[in-house]
Amino acid sequence: MIATVARVMWLALLRDRGALMLAFALPPLLFLVFAEVFSGAGDSDLEMRVAILDEAGTPLTGRITDAIAGLDGIVAVSDGSARGVVRVADLETLVRQGQADAAVWLRAEPDGNLDAEPPVVVVGDASRALAAAVVTGRVQRVLQAEFPALGVARAASLVDALAGPYTDEQLEALDLALSELDAEALEDEDGDTSQDGLVEQRLLGGGREIDDGVSYYAGAVAILFLLFAAMQGAISLIDERNSGIVDRLVAGPGGYTVVVVGKGLFLTLQGLAQATLIFAVAWWLYGLDWFGHFGPWLVTALLAAAVSAWLGLLLASLCSSRQQAQTASAFAVLILSAVGGSMMPRFLMPGWLRELGWFTPNAWVIESWHGIFWRGDGAAELAIAWVVLLATALGAMSISIWLAHRLAREK
Repeated sequence: MIATVARVMWLALLRDRGALMLAFALPPLLFLVFAEVFSGAGDSDLEMRVAILDEAGTPLTGRITDAIAGLDGIVAVSDGSARGVVRVADLETLVRQGQADAAVWLRAEPDGNLDAEPPVVVVGDASRALAAAVVTGRVQRVLQAEFPALGVARAASLVDALAGPYTDEQLEALDLALSELDAEALEDEDGDTSQDGLVEQRLLGGGREIDDGVSYYAGAVAILFLLFAAMQGAISLIDERNSGIVDRLVAGPGGYTVVVVGKGLFLTLQGLAQATLIFAVAWWLYGLDWFGHFGPWLVTALLAAAVSAWLGLLLASLCSSRQQAQTASAFAVLILSAVGGSMMPRFLMPGWLRELGWFTPNAWVIESWHGIFWRGDGAAELAIAWVVLLATALGAMSISIWLAHRLAREK
């Protein structure tokens, strides 16, 4: 009897070619996507977008700028103007808006003066502190590997301060040694030359009352579960088709289109309620300034819920069986969430995958909510994201209604 039950289920799967393909073709594809997303999260593999400002403008800082820009995994970015980045405020704007993962500011020429402020400043956003730490480490390594004389000069200054001034002969010998020292002397990046005091890390937005990641992960979790709930709720369309309920609904006022629109409205309101619960917890336990940004939050929440609802209904309309819909919906949500940043911040992904994330609703929703609560973005800054989400929802709704009309004609 046990074998018979298993055989019946296997035959049912074989007859449903769509479910068969989804059950055995999608898992390897999902693995490939997740492997690409998470395998690039190591320090040596991360591709960082970095804005560089050489405020000192000396030959040495120019060489340091070129060395940093030429590093593997560093993509130099600018503000798009003809002059490029010319002010520290420009650097901070690029970092705050997420156009650069971090920025490097060469405010003075590095020398052996231990009393001066660090000449190199890495500017990052507190919500992406890991990116600033990675860039800081790479800048320190390039200074050590290609400009070893800087570390030796500072070490010599420290000895001079602790043990007394050098004699004239010692100063001449030190100058000669520094002039002859080059990168070949320290090809090993694990060398002993210290670059302490040359590089300072500065985080924008730090010291706030809320944890730096709360606004990001509240949005990331919200859109993830909005999609899951909408996909599962939309499967009722398939149950109605298979049970014959559609035949009676088509004969009613408005036809089957009214039913589809009604389901879309319910799933939208359900998604809004879910988002409200998540952000209420963030406000209650973590001090998120929810009510202070309630207007922009509400618009984004409505659009996120609508997009989730109509994408779920569209997917259900395209599937012919519950098994197909369940497998396809799980696959779609996992892919959208992984690529869109719900599972891992997108700045940790390879560059091409980071750009691909803009084709997911997750990326637009997460960036909108994060911008509202972290950067204080208003309607002007959020307009593009709102238009994209609205267009996606309307497009999915139009196709779903068209499929409903076609189904009604077939009935």
